[in-house]
Amino acid sequence: MGIFDFFKKDKSESIVDFTVNDLKKGFMVDYFIKTWEVKSVYLYDWGNNSYARECFLDSGDESLYLYIEEDDELICSVWKKMDLLDIQSNIMESIIANDDAPGTINYNNSIFTKIDSSMGHCMEEGEEEEYDELINWTYQNRDTKELISISRVGEEEFEASHGSYVKEYEFSNILPR
Repeated sequence: MGIFDFFKKDKSESIVDFTVNDLKKGFMVDYFIKTWEVKSVYLYDWGNNSYARECFLDSGDESLYLYIEEDDELICSVWKKMDLLDIQSNIMESIIANDDAPGTINYNNSIFTKIDSSMGHCMEEGEEEEYDELINWTYQNRDTKELISISRVGEEEFEASHGSYVKEYEFSNILPR
């Protein structure tokens, strides 16, 4: 074995480079100076061959959701759950009465405009038999590009999240546990 043979790679050694699209329950990922564990993965079917995945990430002292959608390129966003009543006190009644969300909402003295309205199905990965039907409305602030999502499951069950778009390269060291 010569001195330069030491630096040669063994051809039988394979390196797997995981991406955010490969995330599964139990994977570890670095994001925003923290290591996060994927606690669960949710699959969305929005119809017309439009699918997305959402990973629930936990760092021990904080949790967030990573939403991953493929449209000509990978579109990623991170979300934190919020209280729906922090948006507007009567928003649930308004949605129920009109069977639609308002065109604009006010949150933290900022105006958010509805940019998307989607009906679909959601299920937790591995729970193939149970799925929820939902309607989701996405809002964006024109100035800050922040996002708000309001989801309606059934007649009177609502969830809200506050988020923003992120780049895939912001996630690193993606490894299975």
